[in-house]
Amino acid sequence: MRRTPIQGPARSGRWGFLKVAAGVALVCLVIPGAARAQEQLSLTLEDAVGIALAENKTLAIAEAGRKAAEAQVGQARSMFLPSLTASASYTRLDEAPYISAGGFGEMFAPLMAPFDDLVENGYLDPSTLEGLDSGGGDKIYIGDENIYTIGLHVRQPLFTGGAIIGGYQAAKHYAKAADWAEVRTKDEVRYRVGEAYYSLMQATASLDVMEGSVAQLEGYLADLENLFEVGMLLEKDVMAVRVQLSNAQLGRNRASHGIRLAMASLSFEMGIDTQTEIEPLDPLEEGSYSDSEVDTWINVALEERPDLRAMDERVEIADRRVSIARSEYWPNLVFAGNYNWDRPNREYAPEFYGHWNMTLALEMNVFDWGRVRNSVRESKSYHTQAEQGYAMMEDAVRLEVQSSYLKKDESRQALAIAETGLEAARENLRVTYETFQNGMALNTEVLDAQAGLTLASLARIQAVTKLRLAETRLELASGVIGQ
Repeated sequence: MRRTPIQGPARSGRWGFLKVAAGVALVCLVIPGAARAQEQLSLTLEDAVGIALAENKTLAIAEAGRKAAEAQVGQARSMFLPSLTASASYTRLDEAPYISAGGFGEMFAPLMAPFDDLVENGYLDPSTLEGLDSGGGDKIYIGDENIYTIGLHVRQPLFTGGAIIGGYQAAKHYAKAADWAEVRTKDEVRYRVGEAYYSLMQATASLDVMEGSVAQLEGYLADLENLFEVGMLLEKDVMAVRVQLSNAQLGRNRASHGIRLAMASLSFEMGIDTQTEIEPLDPLEEGSYSDSEVDTWINVALEERPDLRAMDERVEIADRRVSIARSEYWPNLVFAGNYNWDRPNREYAPEFYGHWNMTLALEMNVFDWGRVRNSVRESKSYHTQAEQGYAMMEDAVRLEVQSSYLKKDESRQALAIAETGLEAARENLRVTYETFQNGMALNTEVLDAQAGLTLASLARIQAVTKLRLAETRLELASGVIGQ
């Protein structure tokens, strides 16, 4: 990469050196991010895919979805096992529980006469008889205003009509579907990175062609200017070359900016800073492509496509949901056990005491106005939708593979035509230039031949890129791009 030199002051010496050093230090302090933004990477396609699989945000989302599905399997598995819960409560009453003592006075009234005589004669203390009269205002407390309860509770479902096992199987199929979805996302990331990488290679090769075209025209212009100076050529011929050179320079400028755009696109797909400069190391050339028949590719796709496998798992999920809906026709049998520590105890003393109980509960839906029946119908309809969706996806996969296969053949034939055209353009330029040197051809014919060679070179680059993309697209459609 060409760097613009720092222009210092004309005079030399210590002061000039200090000014330059201070300026460089200031730039480093003010724009430290600028240096980081110009990070450069030299990558093969395999390197770019590896970075994308580690950094791509779409893939991170798919991975999080897979982990969530795996967690749902754990939740469904836990439904088979007993659950243990704990509870604690505190209750404050406005007054402790009591019974009235007034009735006791009425009960002992017939027996009070002898005791009253003893009190009157001074043989008995009057306080001894307190609470045994008929006043009726006294209370006998039989509890505490503070109530504490601590408990452990066990619950174990014994029979649910298949709802628990159906939910567990549905969760397992959902986890498999999420796993295949992540694989498909990885394949799509590989394809998009490959597409961006090939586009960068195409832009780089196109820039080389345009720079070569500019160099040739500059050399040709120099020759014509020499002929013009000695009066062997008209000025319009020189101006025509200058116009052609200007157009070539514009094309080179577009190609240069196309590289920047291709770098940004590749960086985005890789999940890195879009200002990163990337140098592709792989050559843009025709690879070795499989000659398998289209039926072979279709059969491979029906076996290997991750999204098709994910759809198959969704059909299984819909089937399990039918079983879950039907489970409501059956009764639920549940065992429950409880052990509590309560205060006050059974004797109303302020102490904790433990006690337990066990329950075997049977519950069955007897009448619900058709809710369960319609729930089963709904689940069956979703199952039918899933089956038809899978059949439609199979047809779509066949069509996609066939389309990609034909596109690959078209691109291969286009490349053969482009290579033939490139050889013809090179020969045409050589012959036309020699004829021009011998005075048998016009300058415009040389310029046309030069433009034809540039176009043929760009066409060949485009054809190679399209063929590599078509082959990669066929691998994606067949589900073998990552293999």
